[in-house]
Amino acid sequence: MSFAGIFLLVSFISALSILLLTPLAEKLGLVDIPNDQRKFHDGRIPLIGGVSIYAGLVMGISLFIAPDNSSLTYLACSSLLVALGIADDSKDLSAGFRLLFQSLVAGLMCYGSGMHIQFLGDILGFGNVDLGGYGYLLTVMAVIAAINAFNMIDGIDGLLGISSLVTFVSMGFLFYLNNDDTGMILAVIISVALIPYLVANLGLSSVVFKKIFMGDTGSMLIGFTVVWLLIQGTHAEVRQPDGLLKTAFSPSAALWLIAFPLMDMVRVIVVRVLHGKSPLKADRTHLHHLFQQQGDSKFIALLKICTLSAFLAVVGIAMHVSGVREAIIFLLFLLGFVLFAYRVSRLKKEIVQ
Repeated sequence: MSFAGIFLLVSFISALSILLLTPLAEKLGLVDIPNDQRKFHDGRIPLIGGVSIYAGLVMGISLFIAPDNSSLTYLACSSLLVALGIADDSKDLSAGFRLLFQSLVAGLMCYGSGMHIQFLGDILGFGNVDLGGYGYLLTVMAVIAAINAFNMIDGIDGLLGISSLVTFVSMGFLFYLNNDDTGMILAVIISVALIPYLVANLGLSSVVFKKIFMGDTGSMLIGFTVVWLLIQGTHAEVRQPDGLLKTAFSPSAALWLIAFPLMDMVRVIVVRVLHGKSPLKADRTHLHHLFQQQGDSKFIALLKICTLSAFLAVVGIAMHVSGVREAIIFLLFLLGFVLFAYRVSRLKKEIVQ
């Protein structure tokens, strides 16, 4: 089937799921209730965005990706995380239980598919950094980090959806350049499944959809899928027309594809720890909060951050395609993070003054 066929079918299933689940959300306990701490929206908003994306994703994988150990393991792991997300959205599970469950799912991914982070590439300029057995531990940490990175930016309408869309489209483009059809199709499927959610979340078609939120279900599914595709993109070698085996992108370039969520998460966690707070305790120090505190509307904050996210991804793609050395790409990423953290700290000071 053509990409047009994938687009139509996956988006239809995702949109249909929204229409069917919206009236059931209240009965299922999948609603976000406003409070006077961090949630300032009006009314009880259905937390079904993640489930709708999952529905489109399952349909797309079932029809367009051949069943094997890898695809079946991905479906099993993502299904477990969706179940955890639904339970968390309805019952508000403890952070410790969520972390343990996510760790077990990451272990299942490694065992079932054989996929894990084996090396970091030539990030230091002295050759490929092989992780050996530590790669399994780093894989578990990467799954947890990605889930929490995308969860943390889910603070204003559209931000999580568009930021993740930037990441998936970027990976899909690099998979396409590398002739990796499996990675490209999965990236396309989840990108398309995100579109009906964004239409509903942003109120672009209020006649058809009521407003919905992603929920922890969506952030867990997205974070896990990001790690899955990043590992495939940096480790799965595909034979090229010239006979050579190549991966879609380097580990250094991969950092740029998730640059904004990663940078914002690390910055916030470091600030919390330095102030003696729990790194998992929610606050209002994320970049989207700071933009609003300085007077930006939610739309302007969304526009600024999504532009930044897309810019960082394009920079990473451009360096990779241009053949810039991995160590240079990694060094520039570190410098970019320092610049990002410095500029945000200046913004915080300006708001206080």
